[in-house]
Amino acid sequence: MEQNERKFRLKLNLFDGILLVLALAAAAFLLWRELRPAALTQPDAAVTTTVRYTIRFQQWAPGTSGIIQEGDRLADNVKNYEVGQVVSAQAVPAVIQVADDKSRRWVWAGLEGFEDVLVTVEAPCVVSDAAITVGGGYEVRTGTIGYFRGEGYMGSGPIVAVEEVQG
Repeated sequence: MEQNERKFRLKLNLFDGILLVLALAAAAFLLWRELRPAALTQPDAAVTTTVRYTIRFQQWAPGTSGIIQEGDRLADNVKNYEVGQVVSAQAVPAVIQVADDKSRRWVWAGLEGFEDVLVTVEAPCVVSDAAITVGGGYEVRTGTIGYFRGEGYMGSGPIVAVEEVQG
């Protein structure tokens, strides 16, 4: 006696068909993305020069700004980039932003018991269309909060001014 073998028949419902089409489309997209020719990129026209920028070290105890000396080398405390040499340091009253409920806006207010230190740093840099880069990778931008260390101290705060040194 011979047994009747049934032939394989693919039965797809609508949901299975949609999933199959989506999987094939995703595979085709990924294959196309891997095999397409690389886009031609032109390197930025970079110029090597010197930059001078000011960092506002925030909320230091009064009188401790004297440990920052002219000529100190500063480094980024996160990625260990050399970010330049201290040109000057000046203690100023500490300020913070607080919410003014009456005018419904943020205002600057003095912070008692602390001082801020404006540290001016000078460093060789590479200036490109994208950024000003010091220390081989640290991007100097106004408003960026940085974490820095010097010889015997650490400080954090925003970069408040950036200028290119001529000559």
